Amino acid sequence: MNIEKAPPSHGLKWLVQGFVLLRRNVFVWLLFVVMLWAMVFIASQVAFVGLLLALFTPVFLGGLMLGCRALEKGEELEIAHFFAGFRTNTLNLISIGGFYLIGNVVIAGLMYAIGGEAIQQIVAGQAQNMDPALLAQSIGPAMMALLAGMALSIPLTMAVWFAPLLVVFANAKPVPALRYSFQACLRNMLPFLVSGLVLLVPPVLLMAPFDLAKMERNPGMWVVALLVLPSIYTSYRDLFRDAPAPPTAQ
Repeated sequence: MNIEKAPPSHGLKWLVQGFVLLRRNVFVWLLFVVMLWAMVFIASQVAFVGLLLALFTPVFLGGLMLGCRALEKGEELEIAHFFAGFRTNTLNLISIGGFYLIGNVVIAGLMYAIGGEAIQQIVAGQAQNMDPALLAQSIGPAMMALLAGMALSIPLTMAVWFAPLLVVFANAKPVPALRYSFQACLRNMLPFLVSGLVLLVPPVLLMAPFDLAKMERNPGMWVVALLVLPSIYTSYRDLFRDAPAPPTAQ
């Protein structure tokens, strides 16, 4: 599969083109984000639901991307698109979710192995309840654990980022889809960096009290979700040869 290398400015272009798709049916996009927020909130309260959410995230994302293609063709975005991934290559999408789930479990296990009890309490937002002497003693391993988690999460995210779209639109199998997704992200780190810097603005401006365990309460994160979801589709179309023409403003 041919993967294009985009200039850094395309990081902003993806967001702008995504916004074009967003404004064609803002109400339904807002409903999608509310549904996602509800799922994340429940997952933060019930560990088992969190595992299921990781497993089925590519399925939901595949459905949303089908909604983006419908919008691009001038069709209506419907609530049914949220679940459309359950009707298109579902097993392959779930396989990608399984890879994502296992990857996150391995990363979490490594972080807890490095950071011990301290990292568990920090991630749970309970660092203020720790004994100050123990916290001071554990801050070094905890920081190493967080850095290790970030370093491993980035390639995992790169592998999963475009994989559902490749499964849905290019009929790719899970392993090639993960590989092509990683390659596309690796070749285009500069435009992704540009879009990432732009997307930092809403969380910073709307930042709630910082709490690793309650990031779903930061409204800026959900503004980012509104912008990111359609831009995943526009960036896919820009980087992969089978993508259709870009949307035009209406």
